[in-house]
Amino acid sequence: MFAYLFGRRFSKKIERPFNELMTAAKNIQHNNLDFSLSVTQDAKELSQLLHAFEEMRKKLKQSLAKQWQLEEDRKDMTAAIAHDLRTPLTIIHGHTEILVEGSKKDPERLSRYLHTIYTNTQRSIQLLNQLQEVSVIENPGFAVKSEPININTFVHEKANEFQLLCQKKEITFVSSLSKTEGPNQFYGDPQRISQVLDNIITNCIRYTPERGEIVWNIVIHHNEVIFEIHDTGPGFTLSNKEQLFKKFYREDASRTSGHGNLGLGLYIAHSIVKNHGGSITADNKETGGALFKIVLPVGKE
Repeated sequence: MFAYLFGRRFSKKIERPFNELMTAAKNIQHNNLDFSLSVTQDAKELSQLLHAFEEMRKKLKQSLAKQWQLEEDRKDMTAAIAHDLRTPLTIIHGHTEILVEGSKKDPERLSRYLHTIYTNTQRSIQLLNQLQEVSVIENPGFAVKSEPININTFVHEKANEFQLLCQKKEITFVSSLSKTEGPNQFYGDPQRISQVLDNIITNCIRYTPERGEIVWNIVIHHNEVIFEIHDTGPGFTLSNKEQLFKKFYREDASRTSGHGNLGLGLYIAHSIVKNHGGSITADNKETGGALFKIVLPVGKE
């Protein structure tokens, strides 16, 4: 009788945790990891088993979440490539087909068609380069350099480049450098910081109308270098501006739509700034147009 009563009591103690384990195993089998296991205090061995099973569930959920996110990213990338490469490749194919059929005998048409083919080829290459750049900055081994950058020289050289780019659309480009307190140089990766500014300014030029204006203000304040860039374009329509820096993000009716844009320029800029220990934000000016603000630490050797 004693053995029977003891066995029945012991059976009840282990019945609940074993049922939990069986239910958990079935949930995992069906890729359902949104549950948790309660640890029993009745049996040390069972408590350890439940704890180990719960830890395994957490790790498995994290691993699967990363795997699912990678799968979603691959789907987004495939969709983006298919969508954005279709237009330039169709144009190239159509113009080449017409040239083959005899339009090459007309020098004027030949020149015009070849220019269109060249432009769309460059556009396709640019899209593929962006994808390659994303794979580089997302590599676990990616790191930015830290070398001294003379702020005056850097700003002067970049301002000259941007003025030349703006001339094609007769856009006025204005830059200014002011210092409250701080050194004449900061530390970072000059090529990567140039890439950030290129992506931002190119975005501004793309959406600023002819005879518009782009302003680049640089401020060195204590231990920070602040870049503020604003234009006279349409600005952004999204209320949550943080979405603008997500990979493949493009608004339907704003300045990030169309133009064969994969939605990677701002994502790349954000990743590089983050690797420098800085921050980047985008907003609309009260007077209209987009406003970008980049804050980088002065850094040290």
